[in-house]
Amino acid sequence: MPKELVYVVGHKSPDTDSVCAAIVYAQYLKKAKRINAVAAVAGDINPETAFVLNLYKTKLPVRLDSTKGKLLILVDHNEKSQSPDGIGEATIIEVLDHHKIAFECAEPIAFHAEPVGATATLVAKIALADKLFKLDKLSAGLLLSAILSDTVVFKSPTASKADAAMAKILAKKAGVKNVKKFGIEIKKQKASLKGLSAEQIIRSDFKEFDANGKKFGVGQIEVVDLKEAKERKREILQKLEAIRAQNNYEFAALMETDIIKEGTELLVAGSLVCLERAFGAKFADSAAYFKGMMSRKKDLIPPLTKAVENRM
Repeated sequence: MPKELVYVVGHKSPDTDSVCAAIVYAQYLKKAKRINAVAAVAGDINPETAFVLNLYKTKLPVRLDSTKGKLLILVDHNEKSQSPDGIGEATIIEVLDHHKIAFECAEPIAFHAEPVGATATLVAKIALADKLFKLDKLSAGLLLSAILSDTVVFKSPTASKADAAMAKILAKKAGVKNVKKFGIEIKKQKASLKGLSAEQIIRSDFKEFDANGKKFGVGQIEVVDLKEAKERKREILQKLEAIRAQNNYEFAALMETDIIKEGTELLVAGSLVCLERAFGAKFADSAAYFKGMMSRKKDLIPPLTKAVENRM
């Protein structure tokens, strides 16, 4: 294993899963595997993640604006378009993820991906199975928070039995008695749009995708009421169009997901052809509501990618 510094880093627009998974996996590698690992973030963290780190008295990971010339372990993503800048001139030695596989590497590396709701579930599974590592109360709390965040307190269609079982184990170690109540408290931390610019709203959890050379971007916010988002619809659409034009996307979209009513208002700038084809829906004034749509990874991206590819 390398003696040089290894950065464990999640995707751009870091969320609670990518940050907490990186922190605990770096701890595990350092203590159990004697790897000189350090957790890193590829952007500003959101209020939810800040709340969790503060709650568990954990320092913000190293800010990694460029990965050029560095050794990396990627967590919570494997698509290079979502990786930190400079990824093409970095050396990736491992990937730990729960998303679709869209990864190429010139050399064989460790690649661990499972269809679970959070990367934190995989980190916990690895850490708990190794007798050389003891998962303490704070680390268990970080991983529990990440699972609850990414699975939307198990409401997301990506949530699995493995996530629920691991959350139960982690809750006991972290001293959390009411997991559902704790999860809702976490999700409330970034539910308000007050004080955020339209760009901050869109980019708080924004990912770029590529389907046969056609690029598009999709952001997602999770709210407890769509009223505030609807009041800012025009402003958000204008910024989506600016982001679309700047990056030459086919379209740029924002999922405004109501975690209480379990549905999504989808705002789109750019071509609507693929979206209407993917979901058999008509958009009115660049927007459409989809009951039951909760997950970008499972509900939106697979049919949308297929529609984009079939348009070629």
